[in-house]
Amino acid sequence: MRWQDLVISICQIGFVAALIPSIKSHHKPPAVTSGMNSVLVCIITICLLTLRLWFSAITAFMIAVAWLILAVQKVKANSALNIKTSKTKT
Repeated sequence: MRWQDLVISICQIGFVAALIPSIKSHHKPPAVTSGMNSVLVCIITICLLTLRLWFSAITAFMIAVAWLILAVQKVKANSALNIKTSKTKT
């Protein structure tokens, strides 16, 4: 294992830990922001795989999944809000 792989992995685990409060919270970032972050981190994951930084690629994928969870949560929250709003208007 290269030392860079270890350092990047540890930092990325910190990023995942930093996203956990947002995942648990009722307040979510915009779905577009979360979705774009997820896609971009997936691209970084592919780059890390080509460099054979295996642990970094795994932890980058974990970040991408966390952002994807936030995007899905926001979309679900918005659709639930739209359903609730449309029922009160009729």
